[in-house]
Amino acid sequence: MRILNILLFWTIVLAGTKVFAADTHAVDVRLQAFQVVSQDKGGEKLVPATEANPGDTIEYQVTYQNNGKTAAKAVAATLPVPEGAMVYLDGSAAPKAVQASVDGKQFSPLPLTREVLRNGRRTVEPVPPEQYRFLRWELGDLAPGKAATVTSRMRVGVPATPKVARS
Repeated sequence: MRILNILLFWTIVLAGTKVFAADTHAVDVRLQAFQVVSQDKGGEKLVPATEANPGDTIEYQVTYQNNGKTAAKAVAATLPVPEGAMVYLDGSAAPKAVQASVDGKQFSPLPLTREVLRNGRRTVEPVPPEQYRFLRWELGDLAPGKAATVTSRMRVGVPATPKVARS
């Protein structure tokens, strides 16, 4: 079984996390990862995560802190969902006003849909959440000294079984 090193993944996620604001130098980004652990009597607890196994659920908490002297305008946070490594868990994003994308270019509110041709007819169908590759929150203006936190849960992906060539 492959173990995902969450610390290495943090670096990858932070490198892919984008903060859009007029004064990006003043906005600090802090990412925390927690394993979601079920309790014996029901409920769950969050445990700081450094490694995870396929199938584990990880909650990411990303805080955007404006340490500047002026408001950071139109702050938007984009969190990647790496294909093959993580799968977004539908309904877990907070705040709920989140957008998603399958390509990192076009974002729409959840749930994503797409137009497809079936039996000669155009129809709209939902995009499965496991195909989401990016999440984005429009955080608005962030006043000096203020912070905003976004969260999302993801399941560590199970590696695909390699195909064996048959003779």
